[in-house]
Parts: sequence; C-alpha cells; structure tokens
Amino acid sequence: MKKALKELLAYRELLWNLVLNELKLRYRNSVLGFLWTILNPLFYLLILALVFSRIMRIQMENYAIFLFTGLVSWSMIQQTIATATASIVNNQALIRKVYVPKIIFPLANVFARYIDHLILTGILLVFLVVFRMPFSWYLFLIPFIILIHFLFSLGISLIFAVAYIKVRDVQHIVAIVFQALFFLTPIIYSVDVLPKSFRPLFLLNPVYYFVQIFRFPVYYSTLPSWKVISAALLLAIGAIVLGIYIFYKKEKYFVFHLS
Repeated sequence: MKKALKELLAYRELLWNLVLNELKLRYRNSVLGFLWTILNPLFYLLILALVFSRIMRIQMENYAIFLFTGLVSWSMIQQTIATATASIVNNQALIRKVYVPKIIFPLANVFARYIDHLILTGILLVFLVVFRMPFSWYLFLIPFIILIHFLFSLGISLIFAVAYIKVRDVQHIVAIVFQALFFLTPIIYSVDVLPKSFRPLFLLNPVYYFVQIFRFPVYYSTLPSWKVISAALLLAIGAIVLGIYIFYKKEKYFVFHLS
C-alpha cells in the first residue's frame, strides 16, 4: 500500500492525463458527448420505472427515486469493473516501451468512471428536489459512501485486470455474473417484498450491502443497520487490500504474458 501511494504521488500528472484521455476517447466523435453520461441511465431509469410501476404495478412511494438510487450504486460497481478489467491489456504497447507504475492504468479507468458517477449522483440530488423528497442530514454522508464504493470497485478491478491478462474469458464471465447479480440485488424491488426464507441468500451478494448503504440515506433518510454498514466497510477494505497485494505480486510478470 505504501509503495502504491508513493508511486502514484510521483506519477500523479501522468495519472491525470490518462484520466482525461480516457474521457476524451470515450466521447470522441460523439455529438452529445458527456450528455450520454446522463441520458443513458435516465432512459434506462424511465423504462424500468414504467415497466415496474405501471405494468408490474409495484406500489411504492416515489418509486423513481427508489429505483434511481439503486441504479446509481449499481453502476458505480458494475460499469467501473467492466471497464477496468481490460485496462492492462489495452495499454500493453505503452507498458512494453517505458516504465510506469502499472497500477496507474486500472486506476485511471476507475477515476474516469467515477467522474461519470459523480455527475449522475448530482442528477439524483436534483431529482430529490423535483420529487420534493424530505431533506436529511444523512445526505452529507454521500461522499464517504461513494469512497467506499470506489475502494471496492478499484480492488475488484485490480484482481480482474490481473486475471484478464492470462485468461481473456474473464471479461465475458464478469458480464454474465453481473447480469445475474442485477436481479439478485434489491435494485428494482425492496427486500421486504421477498419471502423471509429467501432473504438470507441476499446476504451472500456483496453488491447488496453497497446498494443499501447508498439507498438508505437518500431514499429512507436514515442509515441501514450497523451490520450492513460494517459489511460494506469490510468488503471495501478487504477488496482494496487484496487487489493491491495481488496486483503488485503479479505485475513483474505482466510483460511476459501480454500478447
């Protein structure tokens, strides 16, 4: 951890340039550019809200906000990991030419994604005003909650980025796993509607804890149980520590396996 922080400090300008380059490449030749950061999730939100509130008739006050909070938390993890998994392989030409801390590449991907997520979180806060949701002092915990999401996303991204170098099927496996997890995570529904016998199964899903710690301050104007908060913190710390350990242990072999 100390080595990682020292190298990142020395190469902070390169990191920032990689983040900017990632953002530019993502929206290159796009008419709407950064607006897609807002439009894509909003269109998805609209479709899900119509389907589940009108057709499936889910009875829940301010269901759009309930759904939006779940989608924002979900995207922080799913989109970030999906993007950063191939970060080392996509930059193999530069890695072979000059020495740079290789952790910079997945970190740049993660930072770029979280700029999008911060914009989306800002839109969510605007929605709270539009829907006249009650103000809660717990909203000031959002930066800390986003930091927990960031650490978890980065840790898992580092592990998958290493695995992807040897096994290119990892990216497809990650996509399939997240497709399944979407419906096993209380994003479009509340855990309360499930039979009690099924609820313990959701405790095995790590994303469940992150959705809950994000949703409760925003939608319920309160905090989830300390068990949920503790689980999210432990998952985030465990993921980042394990991710950095695996990444630095394997990075000297990257050049030999890249092709």
